[in-house]
Amino acid sequence: MSQRLGWIHRLLSRYAFAFVHVDAKFVERVRRLAERGTVVFVMRNRSIADYLLIRSVFLREGLPLPEFANELAIGWFRSLRWVFARIVERLSRLHIFRQAQREHLADRDTAARLVRAGHPLLIFLRAQAAGVRALLRPQRALESKRIGDPYLEDLFVIAAERPVYVVPLAPFRGRGYRRRNSRLATLVYSVQDAPSELKKLVTVLFNRRDLSLTIGEEIDLRSFINRYGAEGAASMVRRMTRALQIFLYREERLVWGPPLLPKRVVRELVLGQPALRETMNEIAIERETPVEKVRREAQGYFDEIASNFNGTYFAILAFVFRRIWNRIFRGVEITGLDRVADRIREHSVVLVPCHRSHFDYLILSYIFHSEFLSPPHIAAGINLSFFPLGMLFRGAGAFFIRRSFGDNELYKAVFREYLTYLIRDGYTQEFFIEGGRSRTGKILTPKLGMLSAIVNSFLHGVRRDLYFVPVSISYERLVEEEAYKRELLGAEKEKENFLALLRARSVLRASISPSRSR
Repeated sequence: MSQRLGWIHRLLSRYAFAFVHVDAKFVERVRRLAERGTVVFVMRNRSIADYLLIRSVFLREGLPLPEFANELAIGWFRSLRWVFARIVERLSRLHIFRQAQREHLADRDTAARLVRAGHPLLIFLRAQAAGVRALLRPQRALESKRIGDPYLEDLFVIAAERPVYVVPLAPFRGRGYRRRNSRLATLVYSVQDAPSELKKLVTVLFNRRDLSLTIGEEIDLRSFINRYGAEGAASMVRRMTRALQIFLYREERLVWGPPLLPKRVVRELVLGQPALRETMNEIAIERETPVEKVRREAQGYFDEIASNFNGTYFAILAFVFRRIWNRIFRGVEITGLDRVADRIREHSVVLVPCHRSHFDYLILSYIFHSEFLSPPHIAAGINLSFFPLGMLFRGAGAFFIRRSFGDNELYKAVFREYLTYLIRDGYTQEFFIEGGRSRTGKILTPKLGMLSAIVNSFLHGVRRDLYFVPVSISYERLVEEEAYKRELLGAEKEKENFLALLRARSVLRASISPSRSR
């Protein structure tokens, strides 16, 4: 792997892999591990695209390059001189029988020798069709076999001689959300399950500014052997593989969140719940009207409430928000986000921020997106569901709630079941416990409707774990401060609409001193 590659890799490093995000603390941890022993990096699926990405990042960060990668054909990415020499070598061989088996044994010997000498390695756990075969026959890429087990078994033997640390790697193309059963979203956002090298390389180009590499916690093989050595080598390999799979699952959950279902599927799931069907039947009997008519009314309530993520809308909103944010504010200071990310990896999380400005609806999604975390589903007031922002907000994960349900039992039931669906599937949520924005800067008396609904869903056994995270958002200057002054002096609150949005353009054009913004 440390050999020099050709011009194709140089182009990818300059134009595709130059923006790969990797946490500096992970990089520093790898450096410390390399000083203490041999580092063996592990990935789930063999992939030329992922190999090239990792090589580029390691070169950029000054990390020691793995000097071996199992069963990886990268000849097409090397120099023409190397390719020509390789062709001549192959043609000069007269005995080609059992050549693959001999090369496999030679590779294992090479890997073992390098580990004993303290050189880093990269081991792929599973194989998919690679190289030209995957480009020409994508269906071959679906064939998979375990290719990393023999190398892991050898590591357990070597770990008795010197410290060996197994470090999982997880590259991601795209961030935010991923749709289930959606070909376009799979092409643009999916990484680990991409069935061909061509598809993976395309995702690099689609997401070159949204590429990230996560370096997981190391596994000390000596400690691992001391704990599980009595089970035998094969059992230890399976146990380690499961541990690596758990790491990958948690990182995917953190970056992408749970897979999104199409809205029509979610609608059928919510309206098909036994409790909601019983409520619709009772209301139909009470009103003396057909159940189908009540169901259509419930479907209208669902469409009014539910979010409907759309990658295009999210990108538009993110672009506009960045332009406005950079004009008005100098930056944002973030404290405690690492602790929140640790919870999201393993648990369901509900963010509960204070409410000062309309920017509150966007700021957490902006921070999560910029930090490669899956943005939350946000409970927003129905007053914000006006064109065009309502469409954009809904496409970015917002779901809308009426200020008051009154005696509308059907609306309550639909909302309760939709909220239960979000909790059950593990989506990160966000709601403002004050209900409305504070005009004075003081915390308002909490409104317990959303909190009660979430807690009730939890108590009914929807999930075994649920974390509430209080979030404080403070500004040195609010965009709405002039409107707040008028309201405090007795003026009526202006209803949110598109005309009010256009009138706010004077605020956005205003020159604000950087020393007064935060």
